[in-house]
Amino acid sequence: MVPRPFLIAGVASLLLTSPALASAAAGGPGQFSTATPSGQTQGVPPPAERIAATTATYNAIEAKIAAGQSLRLHFPDPTASEDIIDYGLHDLWKRAIDGAGVTVAYVVTNPDPDLSTALATYDTAMDLPPADITDMALPAPTDPSAVCQVECSTGEDRLDAEAIHSMAPFAKIIFVHPPVPETIGMQGWPEVAQAIKMIADQHLADVVSVSLGDPENDFTNDPTNPTATQQAAIRSLDPAFLDAAAHNIPVMFASGDCGPTGPPVLGSTGQCTPAVGVTAGHAADSPWVTAVGGTIPNAGLATTSGRTAPDALWTARNDTSDAESAGVSTVYPKPSWQRGIPALSGVTGRAFPDISMDASDGTSQASPTFAGILALATQLRGADLGTVNPALAALGPRGTAAGIVDVPAGYTDSAYGVAGFATGPGYDIASGWGTIFAPAFVPALVKQIDLQALDQPSRQASEELEELRAGIRTSAHAVASGQTVTITGSGFIPGRTPNGTTILDGFGVFPPLPGQFGASPPFVNPGSTVPGQTWDDVTATRTGPGKKSPGQPLTVTGPNGNGTVTITIDTTGMAVGTYTATITGRLLTQTITFKVATPASARR
Repeated sequence: MVPRPFLIAGVASLLLTSPALASAAAGGPGQFSTATPSGQTQGVPPPAERIAATTATYNAIEAKIAAGQSLRLHFPDPTASEDIIDYGLHDLWKRAIDGAGVTVAYVVTNPDPDLSTALATYDTAMDLPPADITDMALPAPTDPSAVCQVECSTGEDRLDAEAIHSMAPFAKIIFVHPPVPETIGMQGWPEVAQAIKMIADQHLADVVSVSLGDPENDFTNDPTNPTATQQAAIRSLDPAFLDAAAHNIPVMFASGDCGPTGPPVLGSTGQCTPAVGVTAGHAADSPWVTAVGGTIPNAGLATTSGRTAPDALWTARNDTSDAESAGVSTVYPKPSWQRGIPALSGVTGRAFPDISMDASDGTSQASPTFAGILALATQLRGADLGTVNPALAALGPRGTAAGIVDVPAGYTDSAYGVAGFATGPGYDIASGWGTIFAPAFVPALVKQIDLQALDQPSRQASEELEELRAGIRTSAHAVASGQTVTITGSGFIPGRTPNGTTILDGFGVFPPLPGQFGASPPFVNPGSTVPGQTWDDVTATRTGPGKKSPGQPLTVTGPNGNGTVTITIDTTGMAVGTYTATITGRLLTQTITFKVATPASARR
C-alpha cells in the first residue's frame, strides 16, 4: 500500500494552550502516556539547581570563546559547545527549559565501548552537568558473520551524545543498538526498523534520532535479495516510521554527507565513492521522518536579542570531499505540507532536508543536535510533539519571527563531480527552511503544534498502520467436520537478514522492560539467534455459530523468531458454520475466519 501524502487542514479554530512554563520547568512533561518513563522526574534536580548548573556552563563557554580557546577536544568531538552560543540556548536554560524529564533515543549499529569515559571527559572540559546515558542492545543476528563494511567507526556514539547533551543537558539519553551493522544496501535496515518500532511501541523515548542512510539507488541492488525492487525494499521499512508517528514520537534522520550523490552497493571504496549520480537518500526521503541537513555555524554571533548573522551551508572543500546531502525522492510523492512552496513548484517527489543544523562533524552531528532542540520543545509543551514536518512548513515562511534563520543564497551541495542543489530565499532543497534560533523557535514550534493538535499526522499514521495490519491476514480454507485446521498469524514489517531469511516483525518482538535500566546489558536474551524472539504474550480465542458466551480459548504455538504464531484446531464435534479465531498480542491483533462444512460421508 502506498501511504497517502500528509493532509494538513487549516488551523483549528480552538486554540490549545501549552502547559504553564512553571510546570514544564519543574521537571518535564505532564501529559505523557503512562507507559513512558520519560515524564518521570525522579532523580532530576530542582529548577534552581539546574539553572545554576547551566548558567555556569554558558559562562564558561563564553569565557573560552572570549579567550580564543578551542572548544574542540579532539576529533571527532564536535563543536557542540559553540552551538550553545550559536543557537541561543541560555535564554531557555535560565528558565529551566533544559530537557529535564524528556528522553532522547539514538539508534546506532556500532556501539562505542568507551562512550561513558569520553562523554565524562567532554562534560568536564565544557563544564556541562554529567549526562544520563543508558545503552540498550537487541538480540544477536541470525548471521553472526554480518559485519560493517563502510564507515564503521565507533566514534558515532560520542558525537551524538555530545550533541544531544549540549542542547538538552538534563535530558535522558538512551542508545539502542540493533544487532546487524547497517551497511550499504538492505543489510541492517530491518533491524534498525525493529529498534525504532520497539522504542515507539514501549514509549521508551520522546524523540528519536538516527544518523544512518543509504542512497535510494542502492536498494535496487540488494545482494541478499537480488529480485527485490527498489520500491518494495524501501517501502518495507515504512511501518517503523508510521509506528513512531502514530505514537507521536518525532524521528530525525541525518540527510547524509555525500552532497547530492552516494556510492553503489557493490564495489564501494568509501562513504561516498564511487559516486552514482544524483540520488536521494533513505530514510531521509521518508515524509514520516524529519531530515536534518548541515550548516557550518557562525559561533559567537548569537545574542539575547537574536542571531546577528546566518550560518553557511556545509559545502565540499574540493571535488573529493563531503558535503551535506539534499535530494528529491523517486519513491515518495510530494507531501501536502510541501505543496505551495515556490522552490518546489516543478518537483513531484518528497524533497529534503526539512531543517539544517551544525554539521561541523557531518550531518551525524546535525540530527542529534536538532533532536536535543526538540527535547527542549517537548519539555516546554509538556507532551510529545509528534511528526514536526507540517509545523516546520507552517513556521518556515514566518522566518526569524518563528526562530527560522535562512541560509543565504550562493551555496550548493555539489560534491564528487555531481552537481547539487543551491540555496535561495526561504525554503530550498539544499538547506530546507534553514537553521534555527532556539529562544524564538522552541516556543513557536510548541504553539504551532498546539494549533494543529486536532489534526496531527498521528491519526493518519495510525490509519495507515491499521490498513497494513488488515492486509496481512491468513484465512483458512473450509474444512470438513472432524478434520484439522491450521491457522497462522504474522506481523507486518517485512525485511531481510544478510543471509536472505525473512523477518516479520509483529508478534513476539516485545522485549521486557526491566524495572530499572540497570541490567547489563539490558534487553539481551542470551538464547537469541534472530531478531524477534518469543517475548510476546499471545493468546487466541474462537467464536462460532450460535455462540453468545466469551470466546473459547485456543492453544497458541509461538511466536517463533519471525513473529509468527500457529493455532491448530480439531473440528471434531464442532457445528457446521463460520468461525472466527482472534489472535491477540500486546500490540497486534489479527482476526481470521474459517468454515466447518458437513463431512462428505454425512452428505450421502
